[in-house]
Amino acid sequence: MLFNSPQFAIFLLAVLSLYRVVPTRYRNPLILGASLVFYTLWLPAYLILLGADIAVNYALLHGIARGRSPRLYLGASIAFTLGLLVFFKYAAMLVGTALPVLEGVFAVSPAIPDFFLPLGISFYSFQILAFSIDTYRGETPELPSLSRYALFISFFPQLVAGPILRGAQFLPQLARGGEITAERTRRGFWLLGIGLAKKVILADYLLSGFSDLVFDARGVEAPVFYWVALYSFAFQIYYDFSGYTDMARGIALLLGFELPLNFMEPYLSRDPSEFWRRWHITLSRWLSDYLYIPLGGNRRGPTRTLINLMLTMLLGGLWHGASWNFVIWGGIHGLILVIHRGLGLRRTTPDTPMSWGDIPRILIFFHLTCLAWVFFRAADFAAALEFIGHLFTGTNTFGLPLMQMAVIGFCVLLHGAERSLRTQLPSLRSRLAQRPWGSALEGAVLGVLIGGAIVTSGVGGDFIYFQF
Repeated sequence: MLFNSPQFAIFLLAVLSLYRVVPTRYRNPLILGASLVFYTLWLPAYLILLGADIAVNYALLHGIARGRSPRLYLGASIAFTLGLLVFFKYAAMLVGTALPVLEGVFAVSPAIPDFFLPLGISFYSFQILAFSIDTYRGETPELPSLSRYALFISFFPQLVAGPILRGAQFLPQLARGGEITAERTRRGFWLLGIGLAKKVILADYLLSGFSDLVFDARGVEAPVFYWVALYSFAFQIYYDFSGYTDMARGIALLLGFELPLNFMEPYLSRDPSEFWRRWHITLSRWLSDYLYIPLGGNRRGPTRTLINLMLTMLLGGLWHGASWNFVIWGGIHGLILVIHRGLGLRRTTPDTPMSWGDIPRILIFFHLTCLAWVFFRAADFAAALEFIGHLFTGTNTFGLPLMQMAVIGFCVLLHGAERSLRTQLPSLRSRLAQRPWGSALEGAVLGVLIGGAIVTSGVGGDFIYFQF
């Protein structure tokens, strides 16, 4: 079920209705049951896979925590979890890459595996690995029960596309149970409404059609169309993914749980390191804590630091999908990081105050990011190169796509205002709550957002990151 589907709305309404009336001690079992039903409704057979992943790793956790050879148990956990991930996600890519060698040297031609990718396997695999590693490091005070561990891994709001949770973040909340408050409920409805509007109105209705048309077109020679499509996809993937995250966080709040922020206006980044502190924040932290730092981080000299950065980004790109285009996409970002670090250019963080003098840096890095997105979106390497070529060659004989250019302009203005909206919305809601008409106004605004999403629904489809 997609979060933007009527079926999910019915499912969520049923879960919330039951959740609010059952005794507190039954709430976690209810959410666990709902999470398993949610997963089963996608493809029932893969519930067995998810259950096996949870059960095997839970058994290995006890060996890590209490066994005489914790490293052996950790190795088994990593091998089992990554083995499933590689088999289901990368088998076709590996066989397809090796096929020319197998046919030419060994005269064999194995069939390329064709699997449905288990829903959310990239995300829940990383949660499993992080918890096993944290347990090995002694950063887990005590092991949870099997049911609580299963809920931590399968929590349906964030199961299929994150944010990626850590045990220290979420398990204490599960131990206390969902803490429902009026403030969390209000924030939850706001995030749910905003996320739905981002996905359905912005990503699907206003942006996806034009970007899909040009990326998949043949024979269009007008560079302006390709530039507008490039910007359209940049904002499409942002509003699609951040919209999902907002909805996931909103649903969790309605259940009484806090999920971490996953996006902070990434296209306002002034350098590559800042971008990865703003885009898919939980993945960036995971890659830093469980890949970059174990590789040596920046502790083994400048050359090794640059190598570690590139390896981390290459593997981060591969995590996104079983295609060499994703590896190239990760490599481009790795190269940008390496060049920026190697030249010793000034690095900023999201907390670094912005000034008008930052605009050139923001524009330069935004366009580098957009060009990298071509490899993320294009069907293959050749299509990506063809698209980039069209950006700089051809003639504008088709006129200007003025409506889509206006949409891009609106997205730019909205993105620039997001930080202020995000930081000032809580105080605005607080002031509204003190007014007799405040609740009615909030309800009206949410009604407009949800109503707009309903009116424009049916244009798009799956969330982009559901395929990962």
